[in-house]
Amino acid sequence: MKNQKGITLTTLVITIVVMIIIAGVTTYSGFESIKSAQTTIFTQELEMIQAKVNVIHEKRKNNDEEKLYYDKLGYDITVINEETLLQVLGESSKEGFRYFSKEDLKLIDLDDIKQDVIINFDTCEVISLTGIEIDGVKYYKLKDLPNYNWYEVEHVNKNVEEKDIIIDQTKLSDSYRITIKDANGNSINNGNVSYKLHSDENWLLNGNNMSFIVNKPGIYDVKYTDTIGNEVIKKQFIPICDYTTDGVIAYYDAENNIGNGHSNTTNIWKDLTGNENDAKLSAFNFNEQSGWKEKTIQLDDDDEIIYPVQFPKSSTISVEIVLTEVSYKYMEILSADNSWSSFCAHTWNDDGSIYIGGNYEASRKDRFIPTDINYKLPLNKPVLLTYTYNADTKVARLYINGEKKAEKVYVSDPEEITSFSTNAQGQYHRISIYNKELTQEEIINNFNVDKERFNIK
Repeated sequence: MKNQKGITLTTLVITIVVMIIIAGVTTYSGFESIKSAQTTIFTQELEMIQAKVNVIHEKRKNNDEEKLYYDKLGYDITVINEETLLQVLGESSKEGFRYFSKEDLKLIDLDDIKQDVIINFDTCEVISLTGIEIDGVKYYKLKDLPNYNWYEVEHVNKNVEEKDIIIDQTKLSDSYRITIKDANGNSINNGNVSYKLHSDENWLLNGNNMSFIVNKPGIYDVKYTDTIGNEVIKKQFIPICDYTTDGVIAYYDAENNIGNGHSNTTNIWKDLTGNENDAKLSAFNFNEQSGWKEKTIQLDDDDEIIYPVQFPKSSTISVEIVLTEVSYKYMEILSADNSWSSFCAHTWNDDGSIYIGGNYEASRKDRFIPTDINYKLPLNKPVLLTYTYNADTKVARLYINGEKKAEKVYVSDPEEITSFSTNAQGQYHRISIYNKELTQEEIINNFNVDKERFNIK
């Protein structure tokens, strides 16, 4: 009999068994590959969230506004059923956690995340509500994953060394150029800059350009972020259209009362000229009637502000005061320590009549009185008072909202001044003191700034 060609039964059985084994191995490998990919995606997403939470944690630590902002994001975890919470939290406390859906995570600049989480910004904890199953065990936290190097993303305080920047401000024709430099005044070649008006919510990203231009007045928040995520936020006051600076020896602005922004509790009113004539607040209660508001300081009956500004006898002087009368009581708007022989601005009658000027004697009356001015302060409306006195010509002038209201030649010269003061009721927005006579052009320029800032009618 001839040998038969083809496959024998034994060979066929062996072949089928081998194919079954190969198929089983391939299927198992396929399942394992899918599981591995799912674990990788789960891990990468939690790492992204954790890294962002670490940065937010640092931002919240020393900035009450940042803390308030982030603490309002997401939802209270009571929206999650207790059984799920118990499962994902394990032994962790519920205190301080907020629920973030996939959509909510976009609020902290995290897109394309495929899972919901709960976050505790105080403790930097991130817990997935989806979880991942590995070898029959469900995991919800990065640090619990088998063989995971948790140290790679756990929170560390990157700001162990205090960072600092300098803000360089350059006046252009109708705007300001702001440039960010390091603490030594050198150029910065990396990192990112963002900025916004302090009253705005949204930051404007300037990227790695350390210089930008602004043309709106107010206090700006300027944020520098270095290449590893450290952030420094500084405040910068931009007056925009410059007030006249020639001859100014003291300048007080309630919106920028501490030199780099606004404080509601400071007892010092910073002199922004750099001449260190910082004013001191006395007897303020810091309540509804007494203390700092956003763009003003309000005085009650017993409140007083002392400005340590000095002038020798017979000095040329200009004073600008932006104020709002809140009630018709006697109000010492601004007075020198030798008020009756040098300078005093006040109301006396109960109708807002103004008395302002220098030496006052019955026979000479070197002061403007209501009949000289023919103007009464309105209630609850800001007003700019400008007083000038030229020691050479002895001519004094009074301007209200940029318009000259009175002029006279004085007989006597003012006495020496060692300080000024403000007391009694009223709101004060800006006070500037000059050792020169302001020109009408300079006065109008300053009024145009105040008109825009304080909505003077």
